[in-house]
Amino acid sequence: MDKLLKLMFQNYPLRAADGADGADGGGANNNADFAAKLDALTAQVEKLLSGKKDAEPAPTDADKVRAELEAKAQKEAETARMQDAIKFNLGVSQFVADNKDYLGKLAEGLVKTVNDKQFSDEVRKAAALKKNLLEDFFSLQENIDAAPEELKPRILSFKALADDDKEKQAAQFWDTLTLTLGQKKLAAQVAAAKRARAGHFEETNDLIKQYNDRVFAKRAHYLGEKEQAK
Repeated sequence: MDKLLKLMFQNYPLRAADGADGADGGGANNNADFAAKLDALTAQVEKLLSGKKDAEPAPTDADKVRAELEAKAQKEAETARMQDAIKFNLGVSQFVADNKDYLGKLAEGLVKTVNDKQFSDEVRKAAALKKNLLEDFFSLQENIDAAPEELKPRILSFKALADDDKEKQAAQFWDTLTLTLGQKKLAAQVAAAKRARAGHFEETNDLIKQYNDRVFAKRAHYLGEKEQAK
């Protein structure tokens, strides 16, 4: 377009007098001259518009091999995503059941709701499941607090996403839930071990006390008998 404008204004300047009947009676000639110039300009414009770009060089053998490898890698990645999604979708109900004490209260209902919907493929279904479970889990501040420190910025980033983006990126954030879940389980095991040790110490102290009481009673009885024998 820039070439066209330059061509029009540099090679064919239009003057107010062009095409107007002057006192010298040259109006007709001016009109004919203008028509000729317009035809020439039209021909040049058509030539510019019909011009084709230089043909791209034929791909080399290396280009062909590279393209084949990229296509193969892309297909393998898509297959892997589909397999992972199918595996997740088949096991998510059991996952929720096994971790019901740690997941959000809505987890089971959310899984059922998603399972009742229709999706174009398993990858999208897995994304919807993960997005819902992530939202529910991290809606509780105690779960954010329980997360490893290095995960907290990512958790906050997920919570700040728009709803559609959460679903699109849910797979990238899923590990924030599983790792936090593992952290909560570990903390629960440590607490249980502490309680067990405390109970063992209390039981041991009770046994020692009972033993000492028996020993003291026998000693008192012995001293009493000895005193009477004098």
